[in-house]
Amino acid sequence: MRILESAPEIGEIGAGIQCLPNATRVLMSWGLEPRLTPYATSPRLCNMIGWKGNKVSEMDFHEYEKDCGTPFWDFHRANLHMGLLERAVELGAELVVKTKVVNVEYESSADGESEIAIAVCEDGRRFSADLIVGADGINSRCREILLGHEDPPLLTGDLAYRLLLKTEDMVKDPELRSFVEDPQVNYWMGPDAHAGKYHLRTQCSVWEVLMEASELRPPRRKALQHGASRARRYAGRREHINWQR
Repeated sequence: MRILESAPEIGEIGAGIQCLPNATRVLMSWGLEPRLTPYATSPRLCNMIGWKGNKVSEMDFHEYEKDCGTPFWDFHRANLHMGLLERAVELGAELVVKTKVVNVEYESSADGESEIAIAVCEDGRRFSADLIVGADGINSRCREILLGHEDPPLLTGDLAYRLLLKTEDMVKDPELRSFVEDPQVNYWMGPDAHAGKYHLRTQCSVWEVLMEASELRPPRRKALQHGASRARRYAGRREHINWQR
């Protein structure tokens, strides 16, 4: 197996990621448990909290984990990416970076009884394969090749802002220390938005999701071009909203 990666190198990207039991069951079946466990946090509870601080409900992750047979894992995406890459290479995969696929072509095999797929790259290189899997994300070129027409992503109008806090700084604050010492997932639900928090091994991932931003729904390509600047203006206005009203 050959992995064609458009990035110039494999590096740290993204923030935290939560893997529920169905996902960790698959990861463990791939032999990733020893690689990922050192980086994983297993939160005790998931709390649903109103924007005024009232607890709406909670879910005991550790009890549910006993029923499922596999854990809830929280860790940085870079740890997941590296674990997957190391395991793939261990099983014989070859990683090729700086390789952007721009087209997929087909040609007859030597015996003329089947077809061979060809991944055509931006720099002219060509890679043949029995099967090509297009895992090139939301702006997938492979998806458009398969469909036979442009298929750009549509902006939903929902925006998520993420940040990472160092746990070594959080434990110095008496109001934040418990977030580190007793890892839990918290969701604060408010009008047209919600915020969340979960604990990574050495960091705490915090995010806010803004909902129903109707002005962020222009058509297709234009949405992608202008969405970022509109989002910044919208987020600026959100800073003045008092959820305690």
